[in-house]
Amino acid sequence: MAGDRQLYLNKCSDYQSSIDTMLAWEKNFAAEMPEDPVELAVGKVKLVNESLDLSSHYIMLNEISMSVLDKKNENAMNNARKSIIKAITFMEELVSPFLDAPYGEYEERVERLVQVSAKERYFLIKKQGLAIDLLKNTYGENTKWKWSFVDIEGRFITVTKNFLDLKNAVYNTDLRSPDYEPTFYHIRLIKKLLSKGADMYREKYEIVSHLETDFKKSIAFLNALRYIYSVLGESENAELIKKKAEIWSGKLEADIKREKQK
Repeated sequence: MAGDRQLYLNKCSDYQSSIDTMLAWEKNFAAEMPEDPVELAVGKVKLVNESLDLSSHYIMLNEISMSVLDKKNENAMNNARKSIIKAITFMEELVSPFLDAPYGEYEERVERLVQVSAKERYFLIKKQGLAIDLLKNTYGENTKWKWSFVDIEGRFITVTKNFLDLKNAVYNTDLRSPDYEPTFYHIRLIKKLLSKGADMYREKYEIVSHLETDFKKSIAFLNALRYIYSVLGESENAELIKKKAEIWSGKLEADIKREKQK
């Protein structure tokens, strides 16, 4: 057993060294944040990347523990989860944490990301989503954290929507735009994730919480999806989502009425 423990420490050393370096950089950045809003935005994007890299390193510590010691490293997994939440928090600070916020309320923040290309923004979003999926797979299906991941993913989906330059979205979906490809894929991902967010909170409501707030969140994701369709001029899809939201709202009202009668 002592030999296994030493082997585990040896295999972890490089990852732990990288973790220490990243944590030190983050601490230094927090102590000397640039005053220029554009430079600060660039720095926070790097913070997001660093936090996601941290999560992958912590997950590797757990993988090594599983292969060498045949047991999970709960501390490493917890740190991976915290790193992912921290990355989402930085993204919320960059744009907006609110799903239903009008674009005008956070447009100025999006404009501060002028030095972060549409391609870089899209890949940052993809990296965040992959990090969440990797951590969920590491925890497995039967975990106490299963339903808390709904809220983590809900926050991630919200910033995925808010990271999009909505002001220029229609122009950037024109084939002549230099940002056409990343914008096209970003919008496609937003539509997919908003639909997923609605289904996640509806499932959480039906199976676990039975809380009115969860059902309202699921409807809010539908309304956000309808808004995206409307901005892009996809009126037929917007109308379909509107009807779906109305049906879900009717279901919620019926459930509330039934509970009051009880």
